[in-house]
Amino acid sequence: MSISKKILDSKKSFTLFHTYSASEDIVRRAIAGKKSMDLDVCVDGSGKPYLGHSEEYYEKSGEAPAVSMPIWEAVDLISKSGIAVVVDCKHPDAWPVVEKAVSAIGAQKCLVHSFAEELKFGYSRKEGEPDYLTEWSGIGRLLSFKKKFPQVSTCASCKWLPDDLLISDKYEKLLAGIRKLLKDNKIDTVCLNVPNGTFSDGSLKYFLSDGIICHVGIDGTDVSKLTEIYIGETDDLDAASECTFFDNFL
Repeated sequence: MSISKKILDSKKSFTLFHTYSASEDIVRRAIAGKKSMDLDVCVDGSGKPYLGHSEEYYEKSGEAPAVSMPIWEAVDLISKSGIAVVVDCKHPDAWPVVEKAVSAIGAQKCLVHSFAEELKFGYSRKEGEPDYLTEWSGIGRLLSFKKKFPQVSTCASCKWLPDDLLISDKYEKLLAGIRKLLKDNKIDTVCLNVPNGTFSDGSLKYFLSDGIICHVGIDGTDVSKLTEIYIGETDDLDAASECTFFDNFL
């Protein structure tokens, strides 16, 4: 059974660990604590796979590459554990690597994520903010992945939606179009990437009505008002949920 199906069946929200660094220490701590892990999967100019963002991302952002262990060593450790993992495709040429990683770990333990080209907007893009062209893939990639691995959970990310998307009535058609696109492509979860404090039970239910779970960043956000199911994301490993109901994955 997929991660998203287990969360829906549990009728409880679940918080995943988000990290840019997949060092051996972090991976082992996540496994020891029965938490979850986040693997950014990319390839360099020669096609060599690694854990991290794209070379384009580091060049445009000015950020230093995160410290991560060799990709197949991380995959091997996680494949022997009972934890859930976000496998985040950071380059369109990395999909074969993502497929190999999911095959090794087990589709039912994986939530495969990508920014979807069809969900790129311009409402909240700041002046001079770079567009990392290599982070985008067509949403059909996720649908194809779902067809090949029926037990995988898929997640599509949006970018530059209006900050008041969930608190204004003027975006009904926009929201309806997003939900329909997600449903048509059998997407299980969505990162709207709007201010986390704007989520309400109403907005969560809007997507849950089609079986789609919204991701909500919980760090610094009061989520006590939310009683509907969501997937939380946190940069604090200790705050992530334990994968107790994933034990039967082993």
